[in-house]
Amino acid sequence: MMLIIRCAKCKRKLFKYKKIGAGRLLHLWPDRIVEDHSIHDGLEIRCQCGNLIGVDERKFIKMKPRSFVRSGSYVRK
Repeated sequence: MMLIIRCAKCKRKLFKYKKIGAGRLLHLWPDRIVEDHSIHDGLEIRCQCGNLIGVDERKFIKMKPRSFVRSGSYVRK
């Protein structure tokens, strides 16, 4: 499934992400990020409007609940 992750405040596109499986989006794995439009401020991941989206834990990005919205579709093989 390909997801578009946007900022909950300004609706700006942050990530295009390849999600595997159903369920909540708690972490972003770097090898599955197709496009990255976010700002990396040290370990903090922010939108251009300043909204804190998540924290870089080195292995993955831990997403902050309710700071982003997602939309997506299944990719047919």
